[in-house]
Amino acid sequence: MQKLNLEPKDIMAAPATVSSNGFTLVWDKPDVYENVSGYKIYQNETVIAETSHKKTHFTVTSLSENTSYEYQVESIAEAGDSLIKSTKLSVRTKPAGKVIDVTKPPYNADSTGKSICTQILQMAIDSCKEGDTILIPEGACLLSGAIDLKSNITLCIDGVLTGSTNPQDYVIKKAGSDSCQSWINEDGLILTRYEGWEMYCYRSLINAGYLCIDDRRKTTCENIRICGNGRIVGAGNDLGMAMKKNYSDKEKYPEYVSDDIGGRRVRGRLLGLIQCRNVHITGVSIENPPCWTIHPIYCDTITIHGICIKSRGIDNGDGIDPDSSRNIMIFDTVFDTGDDCIAIKSGKNPEGNKINIPTEHVRIFDLKMIGGHGMAIGSEQSGGVRDVYMRDCVIKNTLYGLELKAHDSRGGYIKKVRMIDCEIDRFLAHSVKYNADGMPADTLPYFQDIEIKNTRISGSGKTLELIGFSDDAKDHYIKNVLVEDVILAGGNDMEKQICLKNCENVIFRNITLEGRN
Repeated sequence: MQKLNLEPKDIMAAPATVSSNGFTLVWDKPDVYENVSGYKIYQNETVIAETSHKKTHFTVTSLSENTSYEYQVESIAEAGDSLIKSTKLSVRTKPAGKVIDVTKPPYNADSTGKSICTQILQMAIDSCKEGDTILIPEGACLLSGAIDLKSNITLCIDGVLTGSTNPQDYVIKKAGSDSCQSWINEDGLILTRYEGWEMYCYRSLINAGYLCIDDRRKTTCENIRICGNGRIVGAGNDLGMAMKKNYSDKEKYPEYVSDDIGGRRVRGRLLGLIQCRNVHITGVSIENPPCWTIHPIYCDTITIHGICIKSRGIDNGDGIDPDSSRNIMIFDTVFDTGDDCIAIKSGKNPEGNKINIPTEHVRIFDLKMIGGHGMAIGSEQSGGVRDVYMRDCVIKNTLYGLELKAHDSRGGYIKKVRMIDCEIDRFLAHSVKYNADGMPADTLPYFQDIEIKNTRISGSGKTLELIGFSDDAKDHYIKNVLVEDVILAGGNDMEKQICLKNCENVIFRNITLEGRN
């Protein structure tokens, strides 16, 4: 019998995760992995951990600062298989900075959460030098409005950071010192993007970077880390409703409304990242946003893992919305949301077509989505979305499972999407009729180069739907789709529906009903 090469692939330090005392190691499965039951992690030739066959990541801790280490990963498999370690990876930790406990002198922030600490927190952040850490210690609860992180620092939350319910705590009073000062308007709102358009909105609880209309690819904040064992808790619908009410009647805000709800799009997010580079978010529980939870806009290199997002019951309570951003890695995270768990976006016509910054190179693995709408790509995708890779994800008890979506007028594209080794409710790629305001694009959207492999689809009704785009003049087909080694599971066989329209080169290979030969 021929031996199989079970060498793990693409071993790396997850981008932006290297700190003074640790980092997160990630890799991909071998080309043939059916016999693999797990992985061994070596540090300087010594085994330090083992993981399961679905866990292709490991967070290394308790390292010395400013020190180099070598790592390899080896598959655990049946006897007789060729067990080859991965290539070696060298990692050097960073020098350690100062840890600033904001509940201690000279800041003495109120750790009971009874008085607001925005100014104290901001003073502490502004005092940081490169490599320093702002610490909210275990047992402390700090009440705050909007704060702004700066480059090369860490915000460590081992206690609780709670958002104020007062919308006035999320406006800014002073203009920035940078030449791109158009990012603040006279009401103290900041220029950001929401549901596909750039507009002025309230600030988020935690902010990093700003939007520079002269150069949207410019880095305005970099090398930041949000971590800890604690919680970030927003003010939820109470704050969101108050924000909407404040601007529901003003002439300059209703122009952004497609549903006759004035002020709907002025709400801040819980974590807002604009034109940032090298961001690491890990460990914390993130809860109760006023609308979307984490929103990276025009960012490069964001790694999010080991967190829990809870936004059930929140109006537009998305989990993570990568927006015209690139090099995104999301893994080892649990979502229980009031809307899309992850929604990948790139702007809405006509502005998204003109700005034309795609979201690209997104890697998603080892996730659990246990509530909400599921995993979405679109519907605001006028700048394009390409190269999305999903593996070992569970998307259950959601409305849509994996959904690729766009309005017929949107333009743009979604291409090169791969899902492998997952369990999902449904797979949909189609047009949607909502969020349609704005002048139409010159062309219809298109979806192409999509693979769904070795995946269990357990929903009912339209279990798998591929419907391309049409107008009075022409059709845009969904092209080059492979659905292979897929099990249709759960419920009655008669409930399973596969719907195809305006498609080209769709291949179904080895599709089975669970329990049937």
